Amino acid sequence: PVFINFGAKAKQYQLVVTIVSLVMLIALHAIACAMGALPPGPGPFPEYGIMSQPVVGASRALSVDGWKVGKLCDVTKAPYSASNGTNATVALQTAIDDCGDLPDGGTVLVPSGFVLITASLWLRSNLTFRVEMGATLLGTEVLDDAPLTYTRRNCLMTDAHAGFLNAGRCIRKKDPLVGWDDCAEWTKLENVVIEGGGTLDANGDHWYTNKDTNNNQRPMMLDLLWVDGLTVRDMRIRRPGYWTVHPCFSNNVRVTGNDIKTYGTNTDGCDPDSTWNVYIYNNSFSTGDDCIAIKSGRDWSGRMVNISTVNVLAEGNTFLQGHGVSIGSETSGWVRNITIRDSSVDGTNLAVRIKTMRGRGGGVEDVVYENLSGATKAAIQLTLNYGNAAPTNASATPEMRRITLRNLTIHSSNYLECDGLDDSIIEDVTFEHVTVTGGTKETCTHCEIKASDTSPTPKCTKSLH
Repeated sequence: PVFINFGAKAKQYQLVVTIVSLVMLIALHAIACAMGALPPGPGPFPEYGIMSQPVVGASRALSVDGWKVGKLCDVTKAPYSASNGTNATVALQTAIDDCGDLPDGGTVLVPSGFVLITASLWLRSNLTFRVEMGATLLGTEVLDDAPLTYTRRNCLMTDAHAGFLNAGRCIRKKDPLVGWDDCAEWTKLENVVIEGGGTLDANGDHWYTNKDTNNNQRPMMLDLLWVDGLTVRDMRIRRPGYWTVHPCFSNNVRVTGNDIKTYGTNTDGCDPDSTWNVYIYNNSFSTGDDCIAIKSGRDWSGRMVNISTVNVLAEGNTFLQGHGVSIGSETSGWVRNITIRDSSVDGTNLAVRIKTMRGRGGGVEDVVYENLSGATKAAIQLTLNYGNAAPTNASATPEMRRITLRNLTIHSSNYLECDGLDDSIIEDVTFEHVTVTGGTKETCTHCEIKASDTSPTPKCTKSLH
């Protein structure tokens, strides 16, 4: 008798189909490279378009008492019985698993007066994670307590240490692996709230003081991938190992009323990354890197994943220590329709900072900075030369256009850097009612600015009148 291994043949057929698909995708990408910059990518949840601002975030947060709806899992009571000052990882994760994914929703409660130590946790849908005022969730210093997981780190898809709190996760990898995004299947969450007025302290100093740690494997703090409907509000957030609040591949996100203080290298405050419809309001940022940094993937990986960031409104925030109120430098999927307004800057390195570079590709367009005031080290940076890189193909050459600065009053020792490329001019930049006192240092190359009622007048200015 002849026995045919249909399973093996099917697997071989699947492998051939996968390889052919990859070859076609790479060929299409090569054609795009020859033609010019890739167009902006879609959103992470393509069924949703641009939403009205301010977006509502998670429906469980529409009411201050929304956390009372559904099942309550108090981690200090039976069957979880977490004790004050102890490692409560198992109790916390069990409570999340019990109260998450329920039709009526649920709340995991850390009551006031408790300090609970934890390793990395993974949230679930229809869940409120509530750490009450006077309670603290504290990270450990054990490296294995942040296990390696497939995620986006520094805007690249890679294996890295899990965050302090995590959302979507990769449950199946591609076969064969492709390099730019090796995940074949993600868990996706909806309707997630982190609130309560308590303290989230990742205890992450050791990640950036340990010179043996791979920089791109350090854990984000709130590493919130693939969430549709997310609210992070009213928390004291401290000591991340890397970026602090990282909504990535998400939609309908509210980050409001938080007090975010960080000190270490690359400890950005809030970094929406390939995420649509984001509202950042009434937060205080004092950070070891950018206060906020709006991103959309990095270099080849970011261009191949090609998910944009669109419709971000940041208003009513206080920016203290930090590198800047920023967009970029990771712009590979494009960053579009951004408004930053009605905020103070006091001690921040830069009031306006839009940065990208050769190799990133994508770009930044339709941005408004409006009604900002305060004192900074430098006032305005618009650059396509954030890092030194040789000229490359057109798809990896970033673009920047339609940038408006309106009603800015800044005291600073340095005024303006507007630095484009000979093959990618920064264009359609408008200054209206911009006043910078204290310094006139300025560089302006491959940049076109129209200005009115602005002091000093930029060197590369065309009058609006």
